[in-house]
Parts: sequence; structure tokens; C-alpha cells
Amino acid sequence: MALSDAKKVQTMINVAASQMTMIRAATNRLETIRDLFIAASANVAGTPLEGNLGTLNTALNDLLTETDSVIWTVLIANEVPSHRGRALD
Repeated sequence: MALSDAKKVQTMINVAASQMTMIRAATNRLETIRDLFIAASANVAGTPLEGNLGTLNTALNDLLTETDSVIWTVLIANEVPSHRGRALD
């Protein structure tokens, strides 16, 4: 029997929401560490961070902006934990 489109859609939403939740947590952790790093005024001379702090900061800010976007918030809010999530396997 063919699976309904609704089940396929919910599988996509659940998988996306699950991964997005983990990515949000990771970017929030990176933001916390970045803020602590900046406050510590560490000397980056001779390390891979030398000359790259601005680029790293921009990349993190871009990630934070994306993870706070409307589509991420909507998909995460519409995750259904009781859905088996196997319609696309």
C-alpha cells in the first residue's frame, strides 16, 4: 500500500527539525565559546586562528542568522515526536 503524502511530508519535517535542532545547539555553543574567547583576549599568533578571526566571526554570525530564520523555527515547531519518520526510507 502506498504511503500518503502527509506521512512523507511529516517524515521530511521531522528529519529536518531533528537535524536543525542539533545545528542550532551547536551554533549556540560556538557563540558562547566565541564570546568567552574574545573576553579572554587570547594571543592567536602562530595558530590557525591568526588572520582568520574575522572570517570565523562572520561565518558564525551567518550561521546564527540562518538558524534563527523563520523556516527553521516553523519546521522545529512542527516536529511530531510520535511520527515514526520512516515514510521516505
